[in-house]
Amino acid sequence: MVDPARFTAGERDRWRSLVTARAAKRQELAAVPLLDLTALFGETARSAETLVNGSGASRGTATGAVRIIRQPAEFGALRSGEILVCPYTNPSWTPLFQRAAAVVVDTGGIGSHAAIVAREYGIPAVMGTCNGTSTLRDGQRVTVDGGSGLVIPAVTSPDITGHLHPLDQ
Repeated sequence: MVDPARFTAGERDRWRSLVTARAAKRQELAAVPLLDLTALFGETARSAETLVNGSGASRGTATGAVRIIRQPAEFGALRSGEILVCPYTNPSWTPLFQRAAAVVVDTGGIGSHAAIVAREYGIPAVMGTCNGTSTLRDGQRVTVDGGSGLVIPAVTSPDITGHLHPLDQ
């Protein structure tokens, strides 16, 4: 390890300048993703009504309210029948799949943890959406199609008065 006290004034100025420039560049790039996730996961067919799309990883469809869970401290917020929307999963997330009607994940593919667990639990899964957690909103009613990899607004139908209401409200 180098003792900074042994630096000359010129060396200290040079290092200070480098550190300041690096900090400024880090700040400038703070909101820029390091990777283009669409380059990794590709894009699937979209329709005009598609909210988010990714790779279909566990077949079936499910409709419900979105619940965005970003970290383990939020696990208690997911209610039975909600659509789990998250940035990633690992084995500690497995108990959530018992409650979720479907899962939508920003990263991963058909061989990822979330996809495998979703298939084991028989719930639809859409993986590699890149932006599910930033596009979808808590409480928003959606239909997840785990075969096509699409998440669309929940279907509506007219009630007896002719007003539109979600079918599964």
